[in-house]
Formats: sequence, C-alpha cells, structure tokens
Amino acid sequence: MQVILPGDPLPLPESTTSLRLGPGLHLDPPSTVLPVRAGLFITTPTTPTTAYLTTPTPGGRYTPAPHDAIIATVLTRAGDLEHTYYILSLPNAAVPTATLPASAIARHASRRAKPSLEKGTTVYARIVAAPASSSSSHIVELACFDEATGKDAGFGELKGGMLADISLSLARRLLLPKTESVLDLLGARVGFQIAIGRNGRIWVDAEDCATTAAVLRAIAETEYMSPDKMRKRVDKILKTLPQRPSQ
Repeated sequence: MQVILPGDPLPLPESTTSLRLGPGLHLDPPSTVLPVRAGLFITTPTTPTTAYLTTPTPGGRYTPAPHDAIIATVLTRAGDLEHTYYILSLPNAAVPTATLPASAIARHASRRAKPSLEKGTTVYARIVAAPASSSSSHIVELACFDEATGKDAGFGELKGGMLADISLSLARRLLLPKTESVLDLLGARVGFQIAIGRNGRIWVDAEDCATTAAVLRAIAETEYMSPDKMRKRVDKILKTLPQRPSQ
C-alpha cells in the first residue's frame, strides 16, 4: 500500500490489460487515471484488477462509492403511484441516508407486480450514484438489481437472519475473491446465506439461530488471525454447535 495525494502518479500494474476503478480514482479519457482524494492506494490480485483509494474517516465512517454493495434499512416511502421511492438509512456512512426508487427493485412475480418495502425492512443494494464528498448536496442513489443482467442477483429485501457490524476493512476483504478465507472454511462445514455491505454490515441466515450466531462469531473473531489460527478457531466455534442426528 502507498499513500497517494491528488495529482500524484499512480503505481498501476504494468501487466494489467483490464482495470476496474474503485473509490477515489477518476478516468481522464482516453487512458489517464487520476486520484481525486488522498488515501492509501490498493490493488487487488483479481481479474479484472481493481484499484482504489481507501481513506480513513472520523469514527471509521464509510464513504459511499458507485458499484459498492451496501446493507441499509428502510425509513419511509415517498412519492406517488407513478414515481414511488424509499428513503433508507445507511449505517456507518458519512452520508446517513439514501434513496431507492421502486422502479430500481427487481420484480419476481410478474411485470405488473409492484415491490413494497415496509418500514424497518433490511435491504441489500448497490450504489448507483454518490456525492463526491459528504458536504455535497447530492444524495446517494441505490438499486436492487445487477447492472449487467437486470436480475436481482441477491439484491433486495433480506428476510430473517441476523445483522452485525464489522470493520470497514474486513467488509472489503470479505468481498474480494481469495484462495482461502473464513467464509470458505465455514461454507465447507455448515450451510448459510450471507450478504456483505461495504458500509460495515453483514447479514447471515443459517438453518437455525445457533448456527447463524456461530458464523457471525467466527467472522468477527478471526479478522486478524493467520490462516492456521483461523482454521483452529473456526473448528473450536463449530464444535460448540449441537450435534445433529445422522440421516
């Protein structure tokens, strides 16, 4: 990692033929990438390579950025029959609220089906647009469908399960493909669904409350562990679960 200031040259990988830009970077056509704020410059060893700037904010707040997946909570519904939208709280974020148009929620039943989200509903969404800074008058806009396919792709209302807060750095690491992570270790032993928000929130739903709580505990307790210690801790936590009778 390297500290970058606005205007500094970026140490971009020379062998990269495809590069996806994350928060803090701007493409000046045709091929110049510029930093728009100060931060730590990070690249991922994935394909395509992702580059971004991460900037610590007061209180560890999350800075909304386009394409990020987040977990938010419905506060209220507004608009009219033709143009309905929802206002959601964005926990742990520098911008506390966001809007989600009803038209930006993937519909399952039929084309005529109108999505309806109640107050307090937990929603998994992606950021479509975000202000350049927390002092901007622009708002964060959300959508609940995959931008490439137009399908829900896991976005939308999160029913049941448990919510927990994690560090912003852990949230980003869990969203990156790895050869081995705590999610891989857990997934090989127990079944569960998970949604990870870049704003430092995770949602887990397993077959019972004990398993759900164990998964959340394993994720939280292994954040700073080496792979070997991580495996041992996961084993120890899962051994506390009640033994199920064999089929």
